[in-house]
Amino acid sequence: MITGTSSGIGKACAYFLAQNGFIVYAGTRTPNKIDIKHKNLYPIKLDLTNFEQLNNAISEIYKKHNHIDILINNAGYGFISAVEYASEEDMQKQFDVNVFGIFRVCKAVIPYMKNKKTEGIIINIGSYFGKVSFPLFAFYSASKFAIEGLTDALRYELEPLNIRVHSVLPGFTKSSFTDSNLIRNLDTFKDDASYAKILDTIPQLMTNIDNGSNPKAVAETILKTINNSYSESRVYVEGESYKISPLRDELTNDEQMLYRFYKLEVENTNIDKDELKIAMDAKEILLRNYTNPPKIEHLAKLCATNKTKLNKVFQKVYKVTIANYIKNIRLEKAYILLQEQSLSIGEVAKEVGYMHQGNFTKLFFEKYGTYPKNILNQKC
Repeated sequence: MITGTSSGIGKACAYFLAQNGFIVYAGTRTPNKIDIKHKNLYPIKLDLTNFEQLNNAISEIYKKHNHIDILINNAGYGFISAVEYASEEDMQKQFDVNVFGIFRVCKAVIPYMKNKKTEGIIINIGSYFGKVSFPLFAFYSASKFAIEGLTDALRYELEPLNIRVHSVLPGFTKSSFTDSNLIRNLDTFKDDASYAKILDTIPQLMTNIDNGSNPKAVAETILKTINNSYSESRVYVEGESYKISPLRDELTNDEQMLYRFYKLEVENTNIDKDELKIAMDAKEILLRNYTNPPKIEHLAKLCATNKTKLNKVFQKVYKVTIANYIKNIRLEKAYILLQEQSLSIGEVAKEVGYMHQGNFTKLFFEKYGTYPKNILNQKC
């Protein structure tokens, strides 16, 4: 069962999964809007704000098939508003649909899914807005942050009941989101409102969404998640989400703002904006590939520059050489693994990209003034 299937990601997922042999119940408030036809696809009326109606609809599905194996929580909308202008009704509705709607659907489905021989799967469609927030998107972003929290809780809560839970995080995705699923607070957009400078960024953001990835990419990611019992709790769809979300804790606030809006304006710094872009692109690539980083020549090509300029710019922006940056990232990750995972020193060394335990131990001592074995002993 999939919620929010009248357009965009939900519609693409419903059709794609039906094509791949799944019996799909496509939930929406407006079943007549589902104009795609397939023998495996059944439109069904679902109102996420009405638990009784939800429960009855899901009960009917169960009566027909005697099982519900997969739930995909996709329904939601975005509310753009300055916090000071939002009404109580606006704030409550955003969470009633985007967050409490998921709780209601899960409440209704879990009794029919738990303790079965066949593994149950719940997939919540999040967003990289749930990892990195934007001005004027406080309510939508907060609702997507909440989805990550409920996904984590459900993942542990339902594991003993043979139900696994994931969130799938798309980036900018072509859909009707900016037309029909985005509600603007009119007071925020008045000419005399206090947010004119921020409003200048909204058209570019809308353009980025409208020119985003094909929603089929999300559907393909969902299918991979369904078919892989060892999928991560959070699954990033290729695109902006894959790039930005893991950077949330690695970039400074200024870097995040530059990266989010693709403006790369550096009014209060002496670093050239083109140089900053080169450095940030390199850092992004290295963060994702620190265990096996590309050679400097290849990294430079990926950043549209040469290796001499890349080395110079990276050190200028981050005050560290590329080689030392990679080393620091590896050792920081190793420190975390030693504290949190049940791995041997050799396993940790390989996990962060060091094939020789002796070299790893030496570098670790140089950085932290203690040996890896001492961290393990402290944990014990």
